[in-house]
Amino acid sequence: MERQRKTISCFMWLAMAGMIFLGVQASSVALAEYPDRPVEIIVKGGPGSGISQLGHFAAKLAPKYLGQSMVCLYKKGGSGAVAQAYIQKRSADGYHVFMDTTTTAIVLARGKVPFTEKDWQGVIRLQVDPQGVAVRADSPWKNFKDLAAWIRKNPGKLRWAGSHAVGIDPYTVALLLKATGLDSTDIKYVPAEGASHMTTMLLGKHIDVATLNPREVKEQEAAGNFRVLGTGHPERLKDHPNWPTFKEQGFDVVVAIWRGALVKAGTPAAVVKKLHDTFNAMRQDPAFVQFLKNASQIDGYMGGPDKFDPFFKEQVQKMKAYFAK
Repeated sequence: MERQRKTISCFMWLAMAGMIFLGVQASSVALAEYPDRPVEIIVKGGPGSGISQLGHFAAKLAPKYLGQSMVCLYKKGGSGAVAQAYIQKRSADGYHVFMDTTTTAIVLARGKVPFTEKDWQGVIRLQVDPQGVAVRADSPWKNFKDLAAWIRKNPGKLRWAGSHAVGIDPYTVALLLKATGLDSTDIKYVPAEGASHMTTMLLGKHIDVATLNPREVKEQEAAGNFRVLGTGHPERLKDHPNWPTFKEQGFDVVVAIWRGALVKAGTPAAVVKKLHDTFNAMRQDPAFVQFLKNASQIDGYMGGPDKFDPFFKEQVQKMKAYFAK
């Protein structure tokens, strides 16, 4: 009887070992096949936005390195809340890539969605796009220092536009006001639907100041319509050496949009690595290098997921502390 029990026990252990082996083997095969169908790139911004342009460009170029087609989908609304919900409702399998911006960190920090930074896995940072402040060329302000002095003498009169009520633009405005010793009551903040909307309003004299990135302002500036009062880059931009920084004017504000890829937390490490390697190869492609140059944007690569993911999560925590004040 004892011998029979040992024999049965031996068979059970062998069966369990076989099941574990087959499970690991099946998992390895599943990962090895990724991706076996098209991968979605989800963007929150509408046509013409910086993230939309990046998402569509990546969907065209990245398949060259992924070995599978990609499609860019709009999921607009709630400063990215709709896009976040769309992805979080799906499996953590790497087939739904969130191509987004610093706005994600802000929305999470302000509790505007039922998710936290722990629900996301950072894959790669691709771009850094400095924030800037522009006015009409016929305005009385030659630089941001002039503008700050005018606001101080005329509280509540300046109409300052930014993209949306929640996101990197109102955050930039808040940082600049704080750096000048002012606050939100000293201006009239005007939420706009995007850069093109702000450009139209500024040209039509419906606002006085707009928060714009280099790509969004350079054509109007070159045409003599706009003047750039300052940028949030640490030093003057190589392609626009005549644009002053906020720092050189005495305001310690360095602020920029980052754009990059996130996936749902729990996505297998091998899949995250595959996506990182794909986008990193794309980033070094001459076509992407030219894309960045044309958009007056800066290569934002900071390393693999082990670098970008903690950076993203730490940024959310820092913003939580900022908004709690």
